[in-house]
Amino acid sequence: MNISLNEILKNNIFNSAVVLAGQNGIGREVKRILVFDYPCNNEILNRKTLASGDLFITCLEQFREDRDGIYDYINALIATKSSGLLIVTDEHIDIITEDIKKICNDQEFPLIFIKDDLPYAVIMDTVNQYISIENLNLIHNLKLDKIMYGSISEDEKMDILYSIKPDVRQYLRTVYVDGEFNSEMEELKNYSTYLNNAKDVYVRNNEYKIFILSADKLKELKHHSDDVAAQIREFIENPRVGFSRIYHKKDISKALEEGKRSLETAKTMNMEFKEYNPLSVMQLLVPLKDTQEAHDFYDAYVNAVKDKVSAENLREVLLTMETYVANAGDYKVTAKVMSQHENTIRYRVNKVKYALNMENDNIKFNETLAIAVKLRILMNRALN
Repeated sequence: MNISLNEILKNNIFNSAVVLAGQNGIGREVKRILVFDYPCNNEILNRKTLASGDLFITCLEQFREDRDGIYDYINALIATKSSGLLIVTDEHIDIITEDIKKICNDQEFPLIFIKDDLPYAVIMDTVNQYISIENLNLIHNLKLDKIMYGSISEDEKMDILYSIKPDVRQYLRTVYVDGEFNSEMEELKNYSTYLNNAKDVYVRNNEYKIFILSADKLKELKHHSDDVAAQIREFIENPRVGFSRIYHKKDISKALEEGKRSLETAKTMNMEFKEYNPLSVMQLLVPLKDTQEAHDFYDAYVNAVKDKVSAENLREVLLTMETYVANAGDYKVTAKVMSQHENTIRYRVNKVKYALNMENDNIKFNETLAIAVKLRILMNRALN
């Protein structure tokens, strides 16, 4: 959830930036940006003027006549766990000696040289935009977590939703997205769009991106979500997307849970888009795929078949069951797909029925077989 120096430097205004030293520390968190164009002294350190997460800008002018002062300066930034130092002029760049670079490399302290003649104000405005967005994201994520998991009333959930977006409309749906924007500028534009949008919300965290879309009419919201899906395809690389069903806004917690569950299913099944379907068995099984019960179920199925089938035929029989399930239990289609005689497919299916002791219970057999096949896919287990 924290904004890193690395993320900030991806912005186009920093195209000329060069990491002079401390490359391994480029992921440091940035909490604020400050100008530091005055000599470092003990008074500054004693007042605790410097703090962890500070990113500084300098032109190095203060070291023009006191070149050795750069050592105290850099060591002070390192000691206070500052995020890094941006040098925005090449007039005094020779002050950054190989010794200084070695200190920064050893301490993984980023030293960035910006070749372009950028005004301080432009740099600070850009960095502050990232910081403010991340702070807002943090607040909004905490609020959404409270809506989803807090023991609060519907009225309290509505109050929280209105605190995020006061003009949210009657109906809403959530869209959860996994994937990265094509560029940092695209993401900033997206943030700006949703901040100025009266009815929709955009929130990002370390796991996914959340869009809360709203409209006054069901049909209008459906068209709106279709448009957003098209935009996601355009601006996010290789997205995996989960849609909730459409709800009245009082059911915001249901919409959030469904969007999240749909995204998990889309990622597991390697699907680009997945809309929540309460009758989807695969969707029901996704939260269970890493449980011991799921692994026990599949192992029990395989072991039962293994007891009745020779080792050399086991994989072929299991593959037949998968093809049979994929083709809705149609013997003829399964035989065609596998280039086998239909009677061979029937024989193998009956063999597995016998192995599972379900010869007289077709419903239970088909249910067990379908769940076992789906679990294998979800758990990414190899066919024996």
